[in-house]
Amino acid sequence: MANAYYPSSNKTPDLSQTKTQLTGYGNDSFASGQQNYQKGIQDFGPALDYWNSILSGNKSEMESATAPEKADILSQYRAKRKQMAATGSRSGGTNEAVAQSEFSQAGDVAGLMQKLRPQAAKESSAIAGQITDAGLKESDMGMQAIAQMLQAGVAERGQTIGILNALL
Repeated sequence: MANAYYPSSNKTPDLSQTKTQLTGYGNDSFASGQQNYQKGIQDFGPALDYWNSILSGNKSEMESATAPEKADILSQYRAKRKQMAATGSRSGGTNEAVAQSEFSQAGDVAGLMQKLRPQAAKESSAIAGQITDAGLKESDMGMQAIAQMLQAGVAERGQTIGILNALL
């Protein structure tokens, strides 16, 4: 059976060719891994930045990150107060309802951070884990290619190394 490692069925493998192929595989695998890792960083980057800004403790970063959600809350309360003003009487009940909505608005805005911080910790941790996992997988592929190349070199001398067999 002929293949890249066994050019014909009645010949032993050409070990220098095997080393060359493994080196090429290792280089290709490493380059591919680096590209995938960089793509992952680019894809995860904005999400990681968003969650980390919420966790930063820096008030301006936190407010900037939550500005869209805060704007939604404020818009809902403005619309509610506008409706109260248009449909309510000029009695104390309407004024009291408007004042109560302002307190509720402040509570909802403050509660936004209390809700988002635990979620930010969870999401940031998950993204970091995925990036780390990608890096470890890339490293493992490189180690396997190196081990295979070393094994081929040692085999060329008619020797074996037990630790390399464990890696393969």
